[in-house]
Amino acid sequence: MLAFGDGAGPIMEGEDDSDSSLLVRKARLSDAEPIYKIHLRSLGGVDRETLSWFEELLRLRSQNLKVLVAEKGGEVIGFSIAYRRKGKAYLDYMAVDPRERGKGVGSALLVAMEEMLAREGAEEVSLGVKKDNYGALQFYLNHGYAVKGVVLMLSSSSAEDHNLDGYSVSVVKGGLSSAKSRVMPTAWWSSVTEYVNRRVYRRLEDQYSLLLYRGSKLRGLAEFSPRKKMTVDYVAVSYHKPAEALSALVGALRAQARERGVEEITIPVDGSKGAMSKTLLSQGFKIKGIEFKLRKELPTPTPRKVF
Repeated sequence: MLAFGDGAGPIMEGEDDSDSSLLVRKARLSDAEPIYKIHLRSLGGVDRETLSWFEELLRLRSQNLKVLVAEKGGEVIGFSIAYRRKGKAYLDYMAVDPRERGKGVGSALLVAMEEMLAREGAEEVSLGVKKDNYGALQFYLNHGYAVKGVVLMLSSSSAEDHNLDGYSVSVVKGGLSSAKSRVMPTAWWSSVTEYVNRRVYRRLEDQYSLLLYRGSKLRGLAEFSPRKKMTVDYVAVSYHKPAEALSALVGALRAQARERGVEEITIPVDGSKGAMSKTLLSQGFKIKGIEFKLRKELPTPTPRKVF
């Protein structure tokens, strides 16, 4: 029998056969290194995170963050990370050690995470799958998910310049405690993840927040970690003249990227946000990839005994 314990982007194929010795439990801080190693071995084509990112994530005490691991014989062989905000949840990571695939580990992690999210009030869960990751796409479709949209991965060299046109910029090391103005993110998952991620970013040495102002009013912000090829997961602009603000924000990001040795910037944008996509394309960005958005409605939870 599969046991569920209570301790203190994804490649899945052929998850058919159950394993009677498998334990799925909440992650502990001591699980950070094995999670990190599985992350490096498993998530080809997905943005790499650092060991310190996983450590700070597991140190965080938040009802909006869920991290599970699959354990067999005392060894962590898979993990899953999800965020919850009110009735919505986002499955950010799920990976299984390549040596353990095809044994039902992915299915066990997914079922356990969905049940936990449902018990805590989530009514639906969404996730993203790269367009050429057919194994993961088939896995989630088989588990009741449906494609509900796409995210465009728009990339550009940092060499291009742009005038800020009356905007000013402030760069803060670490994450922000909060945004003092209502902003519109470019990617759908930000409304679920950002509340938690800001608390993690404040503790990381390599994380920066860029704030764009028009006078005293906040008009845009971005959170980034400088890497040679940098994906800026959180980009948001004000509802007042968003295209103008996004254009200025891109110019500020490019300037920061050049200072820090970044060669390429990638910004994810929901396919439904045509004005944002058009603005970035006009600034020299090109479509580098596409990610499917998948969503599943969660059933009313049934009580499960926790060992």
